[in-house]
Formats: sequence, structure tokens, C-alpha cells
Amino acid sequence: MKLTADQKSKAREFITEHARPLERGLYVFHFENGSADGVLAELAAFQNEDGGFGHAMEPDLRMPESSVIATSVGFQILREVGAPEDSPLVANGIRYLFETYDRERLVWPIITAESNASPHAPWWHYGEDRPGRWEEDLSNPRPEITGYLLQYRSLVPSGLLEPLLEDVIAHLDVLPERLEMHDLMCYARLLETGNLPESARARMLDRLRQAAKLAVAQTEGEWESYGLRPVALAKSPDSPFADLFPDAIERNLDYEIKRQQPDGSWPTTWSWPGDAWQDAERDWKGVLTLRTLLTLSNYDRLD
Repeated sequence: MKLTADQKSKAREFITEHARPLERGLYVFHFENGSADGVLAELAAFQNEDGGFGHAMEPDLRMPESSVIATSVGFQILREVGAPEDSPLVANGIRYLFETYDRERLVWPIITAESNASPHAPWWHYGEDRPGRWEEDLSNPRPEITGYLLQYRSLVPSGLLEPLLEDVIAHLDVLPERLEMHDLMCYARLLETGNLPESARARMLDRLRQAAKLAVAQTEGEWESYGLRPVALAKSPDSPFADLFPDAIERNLDYEIKRQQPDGSWPTTWSWPGDAWQDAERDWKGVLTLRTLLTLSNYDRLD
């Protein structure tokens, strides 16, 4: 089964009319020979003077101020379009990560108390116990951020990366056999780092592949609710996880094609209370529609 040309046209129409300018730029970049500079120009609207990203970069966190989680999403885009190290967005983003890094604990605080002043999903609420919950931050988004620092290591002070990477790998060894899905995704993004030392990759790969077998939902009934789908982890046939569940991936691709909405979009499987959810949902539908098209393209599922 493939997404028909008419279905793709409807998806394009949705992105053009309803998605954020950032997703529109990414669509043009991936499907219409657009430039990375066009994407970076749109991404710049989410970066603050401190170098971090905010302004609902993560749609469930509507705060304009910078946060580490929103900055990690910003770096996902920088990686996606191959932003060079001399890009101001990269240099300023790395600067923000230096300034928010806890060198004693080798970790970043995923959010700050400022998040409570703006609309946000309940899972992004900064509670009184938040400052003491460093163990959670060790797995999300720390491994992912470590990958971005490796990618742009010429901007990273000498002596910072080696102990950080070692601690990230050591922490993986003490996590439960079944990783929380977001933790797994953060480690998977670290694996995607092109200049990750092969020795580090080898130490993590088998552990993460075993965790993927436990964390990935492989039946259509499970995909109806929020969870980790096969194609969310294995976004292309080149993924180090793609060979773990080939049949489930094929079924998942068929499922995604059938799940497209009449307006051309792909919907969320979650929501949260409050009027701001309408804005967040619209943003997410643009993100999910673009992601789905890219995945279908990677697996040659576009007609």
C-alpha cells in the first residue's frame, strides 16, 4: 500500500495552510528542493537572546523563554537540515547549553520554573520537587544533547565531552531493562550522531536493541493510544532498529496511510486541558503530518 498522489497533495495543502512556517519550510526542503537556509530562517524565530529555544518550539510547552527540552527540539531541526557549525543558531544554541549545564552532576535541567507561567501540558509542570529530580534528566534529554555536542565538537571546550559521554553510557547500564520510550528515543538520537566514536556506539547498541524489543508497540490496537510505534523509532530502513520488527513496520506503514484525516493531516493520540491545547494541537498536526510523509518516503510508500 502506498499513499496516493491525491493523499500527498492533501497533506501538502494542510501543511501549507495550517502548519507553522517552520514545518512549511521543512516540507519545501525535503520535497521541493528547498534550501536549508530557508528552514534556518524560520527556526531563528524560536531562538532567544540567551541562545536557547522557546516560543512553543515543543508545542506542549508554550513558554516563550528558553528551556533545555525546547532547545533539544531545535537541535533536531539543525541536524535534520545539516546546519554547519558556523551557523549563528548552532553557536548560540551550544552557548546556551554550556550556560545551563550542571557540571557537578553532568546533566541539564529539562525545564525550569518559568514553564508554569505559560500554558503547558501537565507533564511539563514544574513542581516543588522538580529541582531534586535529576535522575530523570540523566536520560532525557541528556543523551540526545551529548550527541549534538559531539556533532559540533569544535565549539565544545576541551575536556567536557569525554567524561559526559562516559557518564551517559554508564547510566544506560543501570537503567531498567525496559526503557521509558522517551529515554530510548534520546539514546537513539545519540546513536544517529555521525561522529559518535565507534567504541561508544558498540557499547550501547545491543542494550538499546534489546530495550527496543520491549518498548515498541507492535499491534494496531496499541497504536491507537500514545506509545512508541515501530516507525517512530525506525524512521528508515537504515535504522539500527529496523531489522528487529520488519513485519510490524510494514503493518505500521499501512496503518499510518489509512490514518490520514480528511483534511490531509495526521492527528495526535494525546491532548491536555485548557484553551491553549487548540494551538498546540494545530502545531502538532503540522509536525506529525510532515514526519509521517518523511517516514513514508523513506520506506518508498509515496505513490
